[in-house]
Amino acid sequence: MVEAPTVNPKCLLCDSPKTGHFLDSRDHVTGETFGLQKCDDCGFVFTWPQPADLSRYYGPFYRQYSSGSAGILQKLQQRRTRAWTRALGKPGRCLEIGCGNGWILAALRDQGWRGVGAERTADSARFARHQLGLPMFVGPLDAVRHGADFDLIVLHQVLEHLPDPMATLRHCARLLRPGGTLIVAVPNLASWQFRFAREHWLHLDVPRHLGHFTPACLRSALATVNLEVVHENYVSWEYDPFGWVESVLNKMGFPMNSLLRILQHDPSLRKRPVTMGCALTVAGLLAIPTALMATASWIFHRGAIMELRARKCPAGSAVSE
Repeated sequence: MVEAPTVNPKCLLCDSPKTGHFLDSRDHVTGETFGLQKCDDCGFVFTWPQPADLSRYYGPFYRQYSSGSAGILQKLQQRRTRAWTRALGKPGRCLEIGCGNGWILAALRDQGWRGVGAERTADSARFARHQLGLPMFVGPLDAVRHGADFDLIVLHQVLEHLPDPMATLRHCARLLRPGGTLIVAVPNLASWQFRFAREHWLHLDVPRHLGHFTPACLRSALATVNLEVVHENYVSWEYDPFGWVESVLNKMGFPMNSLLRILQHDPSLRKRPVTMGCALTVAGLLAIPTALMATASWIFHRGAIMELRARKCPAGSAVSE
């Protein structure tokens, strides 16, 4: 287990000193166990200690999918961005932070948005820039200085990976024009899926996920930077039903995140064909009941992924929490 300091750290979201050990979870890449701390004041949970070098925890297969899986994910991203455009009206200038493969930004471009992506390294920006022809900022986020002129900023499955989420939200608020929109999607720690699986939850994904949010603590963080939540969505076709199946398999003792690793062609699983065959069989049996659980969780706003849409308030106005 990665040893945590003996003194509890301050909350990474609200800076409260009232934090304590929450649970431990194991990384499926290295097998190391990481501790999670919970803030007594705002409810935010964070991986602690944060690794000094996160690169070795991503592995060579992180977010690498077969062509079939990639095609499905692209279709779902196109559907998602069409819903955003319908809700927001006339397309304008947009920024996607941590755009990765660029599928979301490319879909927004196809719908008329004038988009730019941001990635920390040239390597992570390469596919979006060279394969999709998307304009990219490369470097730390605080180097993105465009004035307050973005109509839309997207943080889709990104905020949980960042070591200082409040600094990121503050910078996003500065980059938005008054009335502009920030869309944030993160795993939901208040979901039924987490309550069932706990440390076996697929979307806990330590230590790559450094922050773990509930709707309440994310709303509070957005209000702190003068962003008012105007819409919440708890439906995720790609992450939720799959997350149920994977989390059940994890809890049953199958290799951690085995289905995800199969999709990413992890060669280490080839040494365990019987185990993987059993996992796929059980996954097939779980398909219908877990789909029903996912649907019910969406109805009651307890889905595994939450997407909040927040609007920048005019200068001088305050957001009521």
